[in-house]
Amino acid sequence: MKALIGDKKQIAKDTLMVEFSIEEKFSFEAGQYLTLTLDELNYPDPRGNSRIFSIVNSPTKTGKLAIATRLTESGFKKTLAELSSGTKVDIKIEGGDFVLPKSTGQRLIFIAGGIGITPFMSMISYSHQQNTGHNIILIYSNRKPALTAYKKELEKIDQENENFKVIFTMTDDDNWAGERRKIDAEFIGQYTDTQKDYYMVAGPPQMVQGVVLELEKAGVADANIKSENFSGYN
Repeated sequence: MKALIGDKKQIAKDTLMVEFSIEEKFSFEAGQYLTLTLDELNYPDPRGNSRIFSIVNSPTKTGKLAIATRLTESGFKKTLAELSSGTKVDIKIEGGDFVLPKSTGQRLIFIAGGIGITPFMSMISYSHQQNTGHNIILIYSNRKPALTAYKKELEKIDQENENFKVIFTMTDDDNWAGERRKIDAEFIGQYTDTQKDYYMVAGPPQMVQGVVLELEKAGVADANIKSENFSGYN
């Protein structure tokens, strides 16, 4: 479906959020993804003029879709950063099963690394806005606060919603007063109930694989783990 680029803003260091306006009717579940295709690239890109992105906004926002991405030197990302408001693009909502669970009976533990926060932002925003009753803990790992997308928005929801808690860990900042550990079995066991909670993990493939191994080490059953790799950083 055809879309127009709307607002664009930097939401963390080297991280851009882009909003699109769409006239056609569409629907999606919180956590699903889309394919974005640009008509032309300003720079060569061996991967072509399409990329997959998680939808970052809540499904309640009608006529709008938003994505967030780390900026790189790829021809696609450089072109996207330069395109002006009103530019026509093509969007296809692909779906995906990495979505907010329907049941509210089991506490959800979201574990995000870097730009892996994007599907969780959609889920958290939807749950907060609709008062769905989900009990959510977000564990969000970055190297430094400046690289942490949606930090202020997450802190605000934490303050307003008793069913949501965010735990930031900054692994490369000596001045950060909070958690600085990598997410391992001990970390997971300290903040969650490994016998009862349901875990969803998203981020770079190496991070996701490592966290899943730590979840298993902590005694979490395979049925209580769902993961998604973010390999498309270019």
